[in-house]
Amino acid sequence: MKNLICMGICLLALLLALVCTAAYAQEYYTLPEIREQAAQGWHETYTDKYGRTRQVDIDIEVFGEEKVPVIKACWDDPYALLFQGEKDPYGEITEEVDKGRGEYVFLYSSVRGMTVDLDQKYGEAYGNDLTPREVYAFIEQCLQERGIDQDYIWERPYTFSLVYGQHKKSGEVLVPPVYYIWLWPQEQGLPIMEHVGSAFQRDIDVPYTAPYLQIWMRDRENYSCAVIDFDVQEVLAEDIPLCAVDKVIEGARKMIEDGHICQVLSLRFGYVVYTDPDYQWKRGETAYDMPAGYLVPSWILECYILNNPKVDKLSEYAGVATLVINAQTGEMLDWFDTSYHGRGDGRYKGFIPWDKVK
Repeated sequence: MKNLICMGICLLALLLALVCTAAYAQEYYTLPEIREQAAQGWHETYTDKYGRTRQVDIDIEVFGEEKVPVIKACWDDPYALLFQGEKDPYGEITEEVDKGRGEYVFLYSSVRGMTVDLDQKYGEAYGNDLTPREVYAFIEQCLQERGIDQDYIWERPYTFSLVYGQHKKSGEVLVPPVYYIWLWPQEQGLPIMEHVGSAFQRDIDVPYTAPYLQIWMRDRENYSCAVIDFDVQEVLAEDIPLCAVDKVIEGARKMIEDGHICQVLSLRFGYVVYTDPDYQWKRGETAYDMPAGYLVPSWILECYILNNPKVDKLSEYAGVATLVINAQTGEMLDWFDTSYHGRGDGRYKGFIPWDKVK
C-alpha cells in the first residue's frame, strides 16, 4: 500500500513538472528574429461566425533595436507641462470659426502611423513654410530649457495633422496652416505607445495616463505644447524572450472570428504602461499620484471593434479600439474584462526571463 501511495505521489509530481515545463515549451525569439518574422506582414482573409468576410492586409511594425528591457518608471516632476508662445495657433482658427466667417480645412487629419518627411514644407501652399524638422528642433530646444531631455519617434508620429482656417465664402486663408503632432516618447528604441487601461471597454479602476508630447505650431511665435515626462526608476530585465509573430496573430484571430473585430488598422510592437500592483488608489488622487508604472514590451492592435457583433453597422462601432497582446505568450487582454473591481485588470504581473526558457 505504501508503495502505491509513493508511486501516486511521484506520478503527481511528474505531472506537475510536465505542466510547468509545458508553460515554457513554446519557442521564443529575440527582437531581431521577431523583426524578420514580421517583415512578411499580415495578409489573411477570415470569415466570422456570422458569415461576414474580414480582410486583414497590413504591414507589421516592429520598433526597437537588439533587446527589449522591462522597465519600472516614475513620473517626472512636474508631471505635466503646458507652455505656449504669444498665441495658441489652433485657438486662432477657432476664433475665426466662432465669429461665423471661418472654417477648418484639414490637409491632414489625425493620420495614424504616417512616415513624415522631415524636410517637406507640408503647408507651404497656404502660407506656412516650416518643415517638421524645424518644428521638432524648436520644440526640443523649448523642452531642454525646461529640463526635459527626452527622445521621441520623430519620423513616425502617433498622429499627424495640418489644419488652416479659411473664409467660408471667399476661400481666403485667414490663419496659415498649424501643425498638430502627437509623438510617442521612446526608451531604448521602443516607443511608449499606450497605457493598458485603453485595452478594456470599461478601462481600469484607477486614473491613468502614458507619457506623450503634443505640439501645435504655426511659427516660432505662435505655438503651444503639452508634455508628460517620466524617469527610468529601475531596469527589471535587460532583455526578455518573445513569442512568434504567428502566435500574436493567433491571439487576435478569435476576436475576428467571434465578430468583434471588423477591421484591423495596425499591429505595432513597443511599450505598454501597466499599473503598480501594490498601489492602492485613494479618492481624489490623479494619474500623476501613482508612484510608478511598468513599461512592458507588448503588441498594440488598433482596430474597429463591434461591442455587439450581431449588428454590423457604423453606429454600433466602439470607434478605434486599442487592444494589447502579451508579447511573450500571444494572449490578448480581454476587451470585455471586468475582473478587477468591475473594470479591466491592468496590474503589472511580471515577465518570463530567458533562463526559464533556455
